[in-house]
Amino acid sequence: MTIPDKYLFKLNTTNKISSLNNLASALGVTLSDLKYAANLPDNKKYEHFFIKKSDGRERLIHKPCKEIRNIQRRINHRIFKPLVIWPVYLFGSVPSEKHEPAHDYINCAKRHCLSKSVLKLDIKDFFDNIDESLVKKIFREFFKYSESVVNILTKICCVNGHVPQGALTSSYIASLCLFSIEPLLAQRLNNKNLRYTRYVDDITISTTKHKFDFNATINIVENLLNSVDLPLNIEKIKTEYFSTEPLKVHNLRIDFNKPRYDKSETKNLRAAINRLSIQKKIPNYRSHYFYRSDYNRCVGLINKISRVNNPCSNRFFKKIKKIKPLPNPNDLEYVRKSIFELIRDSLTHKNTYRYRKKFFRTQQRLIFIRSHPQYIYEGSANALNILLQKYRLNYEEK
Repeated sequence: MTIPDKYLFKLNTTNKISSLNNLASALGVTLSDLKYAANLPDNKKYEHFFIKKSDGRERLIHKPCKEIRNIQRRINHRIFKPLVIWPVYLFGSVPSEKHEPAHDYINCAKRHCLSKSVLKLDIKDFFDNIDESLVKKIFREFFKYSESVVNILTKICCVNGHVPQGALTSSYIASLCLFSIEPLLAQRLNNKNLRYTRYVDDITISTTKHKFDFNATINIVENLLNSVDLPLNIEKIKTEYFSTEPLKVHNLRIDFNKPRYDKSETKNLRAAINRLSIQKKIPNYRSHYFYRSDYNRCVGLINKISRVNNPCSNRFFKKIKKIKPLPNPNDLEYVRKSIFELIRDSLTHKNTYRYRKKFFRTQQRLIFIRSHPQYIYEGSANALNILLQKYRLNYEEK
């Protein structure tokens, strides 16, 4: 069976990394730093904590140490992001080219628009079940790297024998882990006039046929997943059919030519904006943290509905721009403290991601302070900005 290019995972380079020296050069780090990070004990590579899942269970999250995080970021930016050409059915943490639509949940749902039958599947404990052997297979068979390179990259990307949630490289590995079976799966389903997408671990299969029997389809997917030791979550299999209730994929209605949100989303957003309009009349409330938090949440929701061309989004934007939050003295104190930390760290950490992140976050807060309509913090903000920019020049020149 010939599989179309659009279903394949491909590389846009023929260059292979054949040695650890070449890998260090490709990542822009020293070989000693690369080996040091890779050989850290697992309990030194990550801090961990738990968050509650929607089903009440706890999810283990790993926070990488700075040595691991630095190299993982470089793996993302110098290997995964620029070198991989992703198939059309894959969505989530997948970068898109400028000429391509975003690989996000909206375009994922769009591929299922006007479907009448929908099957939703979930890969059980996805990250925990992506073990070292599967990661090695990605670097060995897809990237075709040498065994020494495969082994050290696997050490950088795994902990306790599997891919950790929270590692910077994990989302890319999760997207790549089915590279050997997914193109064939997508092609087989397409031959049956079925639409296939995967958003990280959420698989959606749909058809324009009414009351379609998905039993054989479930078996096909389950067998292919089992071939790479990834189990299907039987408890989360859902089959939905078009009826009086609209079909949804990733919480977006798909009973139109383009994805839409329920009217309830717009209704709730309108109510939230109206509450802000009332609260802004309370003296000093616009400079309160809670007002700022609610405002930012509303802006995020407006951006969300604008992505699906909701006709209300422009009107909401115009209304909310009139009730922006106002800065307060605590913002000035935050900037002063941040600049002090930047000065302190400029000699030892100026080339780090954390330093750059703090600099731009501080600059953003200064812009917010200077946005006060009565310019009451203008003098202090200007003086702080002059001081801040000195450390920008330091950072950029060196």
